[in-house]
Amino acid sequence: MIQYEQAATETGERLWHFFDYLLNGRSDIEDRLSEGGKDLFDALLKQNRKTNLPIHWGGMKILQGEYKAEGLWEWRFFSDGCQQRVIGMFGEKRKQAIFLIGCYHKQKVYTPPNCLDTALLRAKAVRKGAPVRERAIRENL
Repeated sequence: MIQYEQAATETGERLWHFFDYLLNGRSDIEDRLSEGGKDLFDALLKQNRKTNLPIHWGGMKILQGEYKAEGLWEWRFFSDGCQQRVIGMFGEKRKQAIFLIGCYHKQKVYTPPNCLDTALLRAKAVRKGAPVRERAIRENL
């Protein structure tokens, strides 16, 4: 079960909380991003945490097929000459999102090649209690 304090904006709206799937105590998302990619991802986090409905998140796309059936979606952004993807799912509580894996995308090919299937396995593991850690939001971008 994921525990957190539900922060609110000045208008009283609750903010989104973002979590990373942990493998051996670490998130592998940061390993796949350059410094510029990390800055863009942090900007997405900062912008989207105040957005009430996820359909209004910048860069969001619901995945199709079996991935959609499992509730997987991706954030898309461009940095360092390639499309970056972070695949996620929603948590049990309202305004809770969990990032499962980061990857690159070019001409319908994901790198690493098995990242969608890995995300699917990780989503199932999270539902069974696999560890996640809340992601800090950098405010000074």
